[in-house]
Amino acid sequence: MASFSGIPQAFARLSEREKRLVLVTGVVAVVFVCAIGITAVNSAIAGRTKRVTMRKDEIAQLDVLRDRYHDAEEAEKKSAAQIKSNNQSLFTLVQKASTEVGLPVPDLQERRTPVKDAADIQEVSVDVNLKEISVDKLTTLLEKIEGKRSDGVVKVTKLKVKTRFDNPELLEVNLTVSTWRSSSASGGDGAKP
Repeated sequence: MASFSGIPQAFARLSEREKRLVLVTGVVAVVFVCAIGITAVNSAIAGRTKRVTMRKDEIAQLDVLRDRYHDAEEAEKKSAAQIKSNNQSLFTLVQKASTEVGLPVPDLQERRTPVKDAADIQEVSVDVNLKEISVDKLTTLLEKIEGKRSDGVVKVTKLKVKTRFDNPELLEVNLTVSTWRSSSASGGDGAKP
């Protein structure tokens, strides 16, 4: 404390020029300290503003993902309901579609396979082999099989197409038509003799 009490006396002994120089140096030091303080505060505010903006963007992304999740949940519930209520006969569907296109369908054999990771769901499939079919008829047949009648639960799960050697405008087609239904659902397709 004694050293600070001597400052006014030392200042009084200085010449006018030295007093001005000390005052200017003091003012510059105070301005410099204030500038450093303001810069530090601005930097801290900018950092926090950036973090707040990042958090707002993350929240907006979470909102979008939440909406997508709810949409996916609804779609899954709808699909599960369609599968549980599915009583689509693949034999009837394939035969009706092929008759409308004007194609004879040989005997159909049904396969039932449990779906992996789904305890009560099974896949029912029918293989269809067509020896002579044009591209147009094949397209029409596929549209009829997977169209509105199928309610979204009948799909062509395998399609193998080869050009015939004797007539390049005709195709040999092997396709698998599948549907999914609850294992406990009654009725459905029966294997053809």
